[in-house]
Amino acid sequence: MQKQSRRGEHMSNYVIWKYASYPAGCVLQDISGFEDTYKLKNGTPLTGQFPRGVSLHMNPDFPDDLALGDSLLNSDMIVVGSARLKDFLIARAIPNLEFLPVAIVDHKGRLASEDYFIVHPTVPVDCLDRKASAYEEDILDPDSIGFISKLVLDEAAIPPDRQIFSMAGYWDLTFARRDLAEALIAAGFTGIRFIEPSEHPES
Repeated sequence: MQKQSRRGEHMSNYVIWKYASYPAGCVLQDISGFEDTYKLKNGTPLTGQFPRGVSLHMNPDFPDDLALGDSLLNSDMIVVGSARLKDFLIARAIPNLEFLPVAIVDHKGRLASEDYFIVHPTVPVDCLDRKASAYEEDILDPDSIGFISKLVLDEAAIPPDRQIFSMAGYWDLTFARRDLAEALIAAGFTGIRFIEPSEHPES
């Protein structure tokens, strides 16, 4: 059942997972040691194929930002989460979700942590309400969406057990079911916030 906002509008049962800044939170550059990064975007299952030694390096443009929270800002716009976040999600038995181990390397090339994971939803869901949304198709790939100026989800197309998922054809967003989002916020994880689909794109 959908909730209602204070204005009486129906809210989606799903929200968009975003990064939330926190004091001295580190900023990461591109992934090192894994070239097929498009597979992290299109939901290709990687368990058993993801190589060892994959790392993300802190951006030298932010030399004073060293804090490692539960979710780390990165240029690939993927969810890089702590072991604590991974354990929380595993306990919820979320289907079609992988945890791919990565190391975090500091500005001086030293290992900062080996206890981080890419939170990788597989099997993207074709759930854009194309009649209610406003979007542009990718001119090079008709199966992909280049830009969405008004995002409306076709919630009937989303399997009810999908607590975290990506949208087929539009890879830069990670969605969470509202009850999961509320549980994450209540648990006090750092580096995580959520916005409504109607708030995308953020101004």
